[in-house]
Amino acid sequence: MIEPYKKKVLSRLNRAKGQIDGIIRMIESNTYCPHVMTQTLALQGAIKGTLPLLLESHLTTCGAKKLNNKDMKEREKFIKEIVRACNLSSR
Repeated sequence: MIEPYKKKVLSRLNRAKGQIDGIIRMIESNTYCPHVMTQTLALQGAIKGTLPLLLESHLTTCGAKKLNNKDMKEREKFIKEIVRACNLSSR
């Protein structure tokens, strides 16, 4: 993974790690459920925000090489790989 994507993804994941710790503490201390739910949604957003960064980094590096590959089967394989990953993100 290349900069600045690497830095942004790590920042989001570290934030998410802190949010997980906070949610655990909230549950252990019997915090009001809607507050826990709000923090859980924030965590989901932090994680979901990493996907476009990962994809953009991948397309910028590996994708450029694979899409310019003269072997049509390799290009199709790469495209299917990206489509599959995008479909997983919408679940």
